Amino acid sequence: MKELILNNPLILIFILLIGLIYTFVAFHYTGTDKTLAANLEKICLGIFLISIAGATGATINPFDKLHPLVLSLQGTTLPTIAGQLGIYSLCLFLLFSRLRYTLKDFIHVLAVLLRTAPFFCAFILLFSLSFSWSNSATVTLKTTFVYLETTLIAIYLGKQYSWREIFSFWRWVNIIIVIICIYYGFFVPSVGVGPLGWQGILGHKNQFSFIMAQTAVLWLMHAFYSPKQRYLSLVFVLLSLFALQEGGSGASKVLVVALLSLWVYFGFVKKLKVQWAFVSVILFMILSVCLTILVTENLEFIVVDTLNKDMTITGRTDFWPIIINKINQQPILGYGLAGFWQPWRGADNPGGDIIVAASQFRPGHSHNGFLDVAVDLGWLGLSLYACSFLNNIAKSVVYLSRNRLPEAGLPLLLSTYILLTNFTETGLLGVTSIWFFYVVMTTRLSLDTIEKTSKPKREAAPAQYNWTSTQNY
Repeated sequence: MKELILNNPLILIFILLIGLIYTFVAFHYTGTDKTLAANLEKICLGIFLISIAGATGATINPFDKLHPLVLSLQGTTLPTIAGQLGIYSLCLFLLFSRLRYTLKDFIHVLAVLLRTAPFFCAFILLFSLSFSWSNSATVTLKTTFVYLETTLIAIYLGKQYSWREIFSFWRWVNIIIVIICIYYGFFVPSVGVGPLGWQGILGHKNQFSFIMAQTAVLWLMHAFYSPKQRYLSLVFVLLSLFALQEGGSGASKVLVVALLSLWVYFGFVKKLKVQWAFVSVILFMILSVCLTILVTENLEFIVVDTLNKDMTITGRTDFWPIIINKINQQPILGYGLAGFWQPWRGADNPGGDIIVAASQFRPGHSHNGFLDVAVDLGWLGLSLYACSFLNNIAKSVVYLSRNRLPEAGLPLLLSTYILLTNFTETGLLGVTSIWFFYVVMTTRLSLDTIEKTSKPKREAAPAQYNWTSTQNY
């Protein structure tokens, strides 16, 4: 069929004409129906999030072709680039009638970020300029472009939707990922099952298991606070926990316990003054990290017999010191985005001589999100990220003290998830759902914690275009 269409220009022209007709019909309806336009926007955002899920993104068509990082990879074909740009342009065209109003306050939101999240903005500026000191300037520049694309989309979601809407959107996107992954685990094992356990449509079992753990906790929270949907929520929790078990990741089981413990801990934190609440949350996170490392690395019985781990976190601690030495060779600014892990360069790969002696394993990344940030942007970049992270925790504590659960606890839950999952895996920065939701959190917290007089005012729109950020899903 493909050859028939490509070899017959008349059939190809006919299909293109039909496509154009449907496009303009859809454009007309999205321009006159605000509900349709809002739902289409959520569908587009959901597809985007599935494409970048975890730190690997989805590995099946069409999601792998829609992953923005494809634009920066070596060897990506011109038709793939054209196809992705065409699809994104089509989405923007169909949503034009909505975006012409929802984007009117975007500059104001960026100004709020500059004022309330200076470390975050400095971090973005640093990675945007990293091509200037990278040994692979072209690669870094292309990578910077797709990182900024992801960041801007995340800022839009964070500024346009409330935490209640984000919570709903987050849950439903995650459960769609779970259902698709279970389908591939059972019916397409060549894709869904890896050598060490289920990985679904994601690139690795650990990233798969982290998403399953996150989904189970989100839907369990929803079950507790929404009695009308309790039974459905519990079914989704069981599906997520089943998939998590099939993934075989010990760290993800620890993650579930840590996140649920944090949720119970919120009841105590909300009663404290903001200053003491901040200190108690920091102590909880430190304790959670220590317990996670203790369970996954040092307790031989639990690690080896129960969680199926080895005593060096699958060899990570063997090459972490080597990576730190590499960082110290360019300590301030690092190697630039995508400037260190470059296997296509062969002998010239800056990270090519990092090998686990016992197994001859050559890592493709640091298996630690914080080290990967330092590799790309030096200790300066990691310091800026750390300051931004602490700034978000402070805002999260304030938000928790002033609002009702479950939405009030989402920023701290997300911060803890990011912290725990990036000690043994990567994804802290990049075209990943981890970075995406970190940007969403930073944006939403900045808008929620400023004074009422400083909050962005939405432009008045005609009745048929009067969208708000409080629409229900």
